[in-house]
Amino acid sequence: MVNQPKIIHYLEAPPQYPFQGNTKVRMRILIGEEDAPTYIMRIFEVEPGGVIPRHEHPWEHEIFILKGRMRVRIGEEEYEVSEGYAIYIPPNVPHEYINDSNETVIFICTIPKQKK
Repeated sequence: MVNQPKIIHYLEAPPQYPFQGNTKVRMRILIGEEDAPTYIMRIFEVEPGGVIPRHEHPWEHEIFILKGRMRVRIGEEEYEVSEGYAIYIPPNVPHEYINDSNETVIFICTIPKQKK
């Protein structure tokens, strides 16, 4: 029910594999559509060699890197980010995430709730 407090450890949220069975990328929905009126909070775990392929959509992303290092392509630019970095990806801008390091990357990603 929206607007009720929710407390959850991220490992309590079931892992999902949103990229066509790519088991190197797990997403867990921490605060979902049914929990909050405006935003959704997810946590991603990207194992070494994992890639979230280039895509775009009409909503923004706010990301915070908790652990690890990866490359992020936003539009035509590429950035190397690691723990402590925050990222804003505007709507309708192509983006991709590449973990070419030796450790799992963990990051929080919030997106606005889609209007129905």
